[in-house]
Amino acid sequence: MDLSTARVRGIVVLAVVGEIDAANVAHLRSCLDDLLVKGEHNFVIDLTDVSFMDSSGLATLVQLFKRVRIGQGDVRLCGMQPKVKRVFELIRLDRVFDTFAGQGEAVASFPLLSEPQP
Repeated sequence: MDLSTARVRGIVVLAVVGEIDAANVAHLRSCLDDLLVKGEHNFVIDLTDVSFMDSSGLATLVQLFKRVRIGQGDVRLCGMQPKVKRVFELIRLDRVFDTFAGQGEAVASFPLLSEPQP
């Protein structure tokens, strides 16, 4: 699994490439923990290039959602492939997360945020 991050309008956009499963979820969790420690609290997780996600990946996203909502942040998901989207629907996580077709829509769904000052 490969991860890349970018900041757009004060929001962290995390693009994930590959499968998210028990074998590699620690890498995703570590990346998210680092971002949270740096004070980030608004995220768009781009799943366009994720072909498979197991329960450990789902749990990691739910944990992120719970952590940022406490601090008035939010998590949006975008680009879910049909198989991944179906899993979210089956366990009703589609009712928890706001999902969007692409990064642009997901970023635009956040209220306009000011960039943090260095």
